[in-house]
Amino acid sequence: MGKFAIIDIGSNTVRLVVYENRARAPYLVFNEKVFCRLGRGVAAKGHMIDKSMNKAAKTLRRFALLLKKMSIDDYRVIATSAVRDANNSAEFIQRIKNETGIDIEVIDGIEEARLSANGVICAVPHATGIIGDMGGGSLELAMVHDRQVDHEISLPIGPLQFQDDTGVKLDAPKEKIDQHLDSVDWLKKARGRKFYAVGGAWRTLARIHMNEKKYPLINMHNYIIPVDEITDLAYKISKMKNIELEQYRPHISSKRIKMISLAALALYRLLKMIKPCKFVVSAFGVREGILYDGMDKEVREQDPLIVGCHQVAEMTGRFPDHGERLNDWIEDLFEDESAEHKRLRLAICILCDVGWRGHPEYRADKVVSEILYGRLSGINHWGAALIAMALYICYGGSEFNVPQVKTAKSLISNKDLQYARKIGLALRLAQRISGGTSDGLKTAELKTTNKLLSLKVETEMLDLVNEVVEKRVKKLAKFLDVEYEISEV
Repeated sequence: MGKFAIIDIGSNTVRLVVYENRARAPYLVFNEKVFCRLGRGVAAKGHMIDKSMNKAAKTLRRFALLLKKMSIDDYRVIATSAVRDANNSAEFIQRIKNETGIDIEVIDGIEEARLSANGVICAVPHATGIIGDMGGGSLELAMVHDRQVDHEISLPIGPLQFQDDTGVKLDAPKEKIDQHLDSVDWLKKARGRKFYAVGGAWRTLARIHMNEKKYPLINMHNYIIPVDEITDLAYKISKMKNIELEQYRPHISSKRIKMISLAALALYRLLKMIKPCKFVVSAFGVREGILYDGMDKEVREQDPLIVGCHQVAEMTGRFPDHGERLNDWIEDLFEDESAEHKRLRLAICILCDVGWRGHPEYRADKVVSEILYGRLSGINHWGAALIAMALYICYGGSEFNVPQVKTAKSLISNKDLQYARKIGLALRLAQRISGGTSDGLKTAELKTTNKLLSLKVETEMLDLVNEVVEKRVKKLAKFLDVEYEISEV
């Protein structure tokens, strides 16, 4: 299975993304965007301006060369609002074909909404609610539930719709935004559901919120903002002039300064209408929707977190098939787990070998960074922090004043920290007695009661138990507040 690439020709940016393969949770190996602003002037004049088309053509010539250099034959090139709405789109498409050999597929607004919703589902399989994807030229809306998408719609209320070809704001954007939102009859009926925000402009608002709240991570995906706070922020930003927005640099790039207040206005008007119960930022959208769309049904149904963990284990672990066996081996220590905790425990077991290549003195710290700042899909910030803390304990970590460890610890409750400690200590024992191999665990079993932790080892394998193994059994028993014994099976 080779690399798969997507070129996304949007109203504001032109982007190339390259995935390692078409698997359930493939790694992103290349990602580049260029602000070409093809949508600037389309609403006012009806056509894409030469300056924007020239920049887009230059960018696409570069991307075509990169595809050849990377030996990528499996790719898809899509164009959205600006190209589909402009009256000179046919000439632009032909020009790109002549200059690069690339065939551009123009997708309509309904398809764009569906793909964006599928992108959210790709990362959050159990997503339920409304998705809104704010692009440069349009806003796509859809409902998601049970991995299904419906009520797809596209509205021409992207920021570039309310600017002329020089970036000057046009009159009455609020009235036009409200008019289009009011035309969607299902929106008001869907009040009170979760809202998943997609698109670079709205992620910029989330980054401003992160900075104001001094949030310990900068990972946008699955960042949850209280609805009243994001509503107030959107209103505040929508009222600001460009010179006032400079106070938020570098959280607002120079490329977005002229657009962010209009994007904020659209978000504010939308939130006032749908009154969501939760506001969730999604870094996944149309491009991931295309990826998800091309998967077989059985691949779609796989858990992206577990698949991603297996991929990491294959790349970094000594014995990548060891995770499920570890999970089974420590199973007796856990009862009354939620389904999500059980899922995270499996992920932790699969990942427990990811830090072994590091220097022994830094492995524990390194593994926290790998998880907390990594690219695992199908997980939120809380889940990543819990996994990171469990692996920190597994690698012998004990100092909680290390910056990344403090960050992970701050994102979970004390109860979850104790849960992570239990997993970490159990895996620390399992890895020592087994030598990191699945076969090593077959000769021993770990059982627990209310008063006793018991490690039973086959008679001919008792030499596997040395003083380090006994020390780790003792430490786990102390944590569980029980006695321990080591005996023959």
